[in-house]
Amino acid sequence: MYRQFSKPVFVFILLFLIGCATPGGCVLRSLTVDSEPPGAMVYLDDELIGETPVTTTFTYYGTRKITLEKVDAEGRLLYERKIVYEKIKPPFYQILPLDFFSEIVLPMELKDEHYFTYQLDQLHQLPKTEHQKEVVRNAEELRERLNTSMAR
Repeated sequence: MYRQFSKPVFVFILLFLIGCATPGGCVLRSLTVDSEPPGAMVYLDDELIGETPVTTTFTYYGTRKITLEKVDAEGRLLYERKIVYEKIKPPFYQILPLDFFSEIVLPMELKDEHYFTYQLDQLHQLPKTEHQKEVVRNAEELRERLNTSMAR
């Protein structure tokens, strides 16, 4: 009776030890953002990740907010700020129940890479005189609103 149980137990322990010694699967997820022109600051979900072209890793799929802005040495915008919401979809092997095998069982490393490239638009600045006229017009409008609300 002891011999009947010892062989299955031995096989189980042996398989368990081999399983522990064998590295499990892993999925490396990366997101690369590039821009034209290069050198724009990139924010992923409002956190700075670097200057284009930039690559970062991520854990979860879903909609991500990507913000790009290119400024000069004094901090003035050179191009229009671009805010984009990108939906990052999982590959088939990352959908339940296949994700268990791709993350744990498969003895290989899988890569899931996503690339996004954006064209930054030139900043349309008004000439100085037109900008001053607009500021004065806004100030007069604000003064009228303030006088109207105080008269009530």
